[in-house]
Amino acid sequence: MSTRRILIAATSLVALATMSNAEYLAYKGSGGIGQGKHIVFIANDHEYRSEEACPTLAKILAKRHGFKCTVLFGLDENGAIEPGGRDMPGTEVLEDADLLFFYSRFMNLPDKQVDPLVEYFERGGPVVGVRTSTHCFNGQKGKWEKLNFDYQGNDYYGGMGEQIFGNTWNKERGQSHYGSNHVMGCLITPDPTAASHPILQGVNRIHAYSGAYKSQPPAGATPLLNLQVLYTFHPSDDYNTEKPAVNAGWTRDSYTTPSGKTKKARVVYASYGASEDLLSEDARRFLVNACLWAGGWESEITPNLNVDVVGSFSPSAYNNGAGLTGIMPADLAAWNSQIMPSDAKIGGLSDPKKIERLGRVVKNRPHLRARIAEEHPEFFAPGGLLEEF
Repeated sequence: MSTRRILIAATSLVALATMSNAEYLAYKGSGGIGQGKHIVFIANDHEYRSEEACPTLAKILAKRHGFKCTVLFGLDENGAIEPGGRDMPGTEVLEDADLLFFYSRFMNLPDKQVDPLVEYFERGGPVVGVRTSTHCFNGQKGKWEKLNFDYQGNDYYGGMGEQIFGNTWNKERGQSHYGSNHVMGCLITPDPTAASHPILQGVNRIHAYSGAYKSQPPAGATPLLNLQVLYTFHPSDDYNTEKPAVNAGWTRDSYTTPSGKTKKARVVYASYGASEDLLSEDARRFLVNACLWAGGWESEITPNLNVDVVGSFSPSAYNNGAGLTGIMPADLAAWNSQIMPSDAKIGGLSDPKKIERLGRVVKNRPHLRARIAEEHPEFFAPGGLLEEF
């Protein structure tokens, strides 16, 4: 083969690799407790900004502790990150994953993208899940309909959320809203019965901005966290006395796979997880510790393990409507990249219904209100959709 043809072939391979990697993130650590170990993050929910939380945690685990961390996103037709997107390329990387960090809500994906996820569980891979991962699929048809959160068949009742994590979105037997989003924050503390658990090393107080879920830990689970709803959105000791403390996280040592097999595997679930929650050092610490414990590396957990954010972290307001648009996975690839980019545009502001839903969102976030008011003063003017806020 001529030198010219070799160069052309090599260039094509590089271009192909670049195109593939542009669809997801791969942070590669160098040395440390995670050397040689691969954690895959699935970041694809519609509301709580998994696309911000997952890269933040992945960078910590890679840069601070040496893991290889791959982050998969829902993407739009232009390859930009789309929360809850119906295209999530890259799931084949799960083939060599040592741990899955799972953060999704009501996903609906092509079968070929679901297959590697199912195969991961069929081989008994450990998993850490947060917030909406108990209701991870919705509207899936055909081959993987049984993964849906409301699946009623006896062969996989409650779908992947109930069978893997032990809860689904169901008020009677699973989860439901307990504290109001954007209005009531919550204080999360270790369950006294689990004080010696490795995951709780160094964890004392977590302030969560995400509204409380009322969860029902599955039989045989080990409770780890308790949650107290607050009267305030921001951190305080102003407890909502009308709402008794409830569970906010647990571990279990097995799950049921889509094929119906019981697999011995470590599972951790926490009901918080909005990207704004990760402003709390202890919120980050719990999730980093959870990854180490689930992966079988708990001997490396210490109370002062480094969980400092890598690069800049400016989480956006969670909501199910307006959000940042046009962000490519590559925009978050550098160690010093900001999550999320300061020049990212807010989308969804042309839809009156979405604008109206922003009222509660901006009420307790003056910085966001100021930004929207600067770009769209008419929203807050007399007669505007957000006049009251």
